[in-house]
Amino acid sequence: MGSELRTWVSDRLMSLLGYSQSTVVSYVLNLAKKASSASNLTNQLVDDMGMSSSSETRVFAQEIFSRVERKSTGPNLYLQQEREAATLARKQKTYTLLEVDEEDDNIVGVESNSVPSQIRKEDTRKKKFRKRVETHRDEDDEA
Repeated sequence: MGSELRTWVSDRLMSLLGYSQSTVVSYVLNLAKKASSASNLTNQLVDDMGMSSSSETRVFAQEIFSRVERKSTGPNLYLQQEREAATLARKQKTYTLLEVDEEDDNIVGVESNSVPSQIRKEDTRKKKFRKRVETHRDEDDEA
């Protein structure tokens, strides 16, 4: 529709002004995109371009204002990303670290093998002593 709109604006400018150039067409389209209302666009066309303030100019402004696609007035991309980051930060503050009890072998979401953990618990609870090797003394005591 962009080329059709440009052609339409060019034809209308030719009938209103008696001339049409691609730069003038682009300028009028930009004015229409930035205008807040059709009457605002009419005022800009009369003041900036020297068009007459006739009913034809008002009708042209109303038609082009209704045909042109304007940018949404929502927040820009930077503000949207900033809000998302702030929301994420607030959400992360609600999370806390979980404390693991030594008695609990099974942690949610983690599979554990119970046999090695039981052996590990027994090893830590028992004290290990070295056994003496008494091969020479036993022979001397017997003799």
